[in-house]
Amino acid sequence: MTSTTTRGLYRGNRNINPPKDEWVPFAWEDPKHGSQVKGEVVFIRAEGTSGTLMSGLWRTGHEIAGCREDGSCEVVYSAPLGDETMVILEGTADITETATGKKHRIGAGSILSHPKHVDLHWEIHSPFLKKFWVMWDSPNPATKTDHLITATISDDPGTWTPFEWDEPEHGHQTFGELFTIRDTGSTGTYKCGLWRTGVGVAGCNPDGTGTTRYTAPLGDETILLLEGQVHVKNEDTGEEFDFSAGDVIGFSSGTPITWTSKTPYVKKFWVITNEDTPTA
Repeated sequence: MTSTTTRGLYRGNRNINPPKDEWVPFAWEDPKHGSQVKGEVVFIRAEGTSGTLMSGLWRTGHEIAGCREDGSCEVVYSAPLGDETMVILEGTADITETATGKKHRIGAGSILSHPKHVDLHWEIHSPFLKKFWVMWDSPNPATKTDHLITATISDDPGTWTPFEWDEPEHGHQTFGELFTIRDTGSTGTYKCGLWRTGVGVAGCNPDGTGTTRYTAPLGDETILLLEGQVHVKNEDTGEEFDFSAGDVIGFSSGTPITWTSKTPYVKKFWVITNEDTPTA
């Protein structure tokens, strides 16, 4: 295994490099393009509390399934497995949305999010590409979209929104601020974006650090920590963990944790999923 799980808390890292035999060829049946085997994958998270939720790493390169000798790779993909959001970790590629012909050049730091059944053509450049991905599907339909959303981990919208939520046992909370990249999915509740703490940010100490209680009440949350250091205590088990930039963290909705931003600035990429469709 390339990840560990402890009663609702998942842990991994963008730089995990398991033995070759632990990477699995990524194979799928594509309703538009037939049987496909492209690249290889390792899983960090294989389940959620609702729907079908998975996350991990995917890569292409020399002597990897479906790739050319120089490590480049062509992928045609109609996203039959569900909505997907990803952060490109290494490498570059050109992506074309086949319905419109719109083209995107992506590289390290690019964030991509697309709905189930969007048709895309990837031309991945040599020598390799590596990405962190989160895949989601639910039996409950939500908002139908047909295009690819792009952003970067360094995006700064100018105005961030304080992150406010209601904790079942602790009442209304405000901690950190967020920038939402995508606020709806093809199924269920699906949101992704950037979140940060720091000097002058809501709920933080004067030096930018801060602590909050959190049970992920909006849904399962999957995180790639981008900057800073955090300490997480699982209040269910008493276990405590330190995380730093590059770590992947998964919270099952309802798991009580205490989150402490230890450094003057912390930034994360987040995906929240819930089988239930929002009513408003």
